[in-house]
Amino acid sequence: MDNGLRAPSQEVRPHVPDQWVSTDGWALLWIDAILFVPAIFGVMFLPTLFRVAALSLMVALLATYAVLYSWARLHPSSAGAHLLAILHLSPPRRVTR
Repeated sequence: MDNGLRAPSQEVRPHVPDQWVSTDGWALLWIDAILFVPAIFGVMFLPTLFRVAALSLMVALLATYAVLYSWARLHPSSAGAHLLAILHLSPPRRVTR
């Protein structure tokens, strides 16, 4: 980048190498998995009733994601598809020309 003076209208954008920034939703899943490992080990030592409640919550979250993902594939302009796109977990979009 030039160290000279810039006009006020020029926009300054720092260059971040592409290999450091992931636009892939799988990276978010890996980060979540790494952060949830301590929570998983914590759940292992809970009493049975609380473990069942944690398992039920996990199944409910997975089922909700499956429904939202299926809906987003069928209706790509819906609010559910937009929510998954924000979370970087949306299905791949088809390019139409």
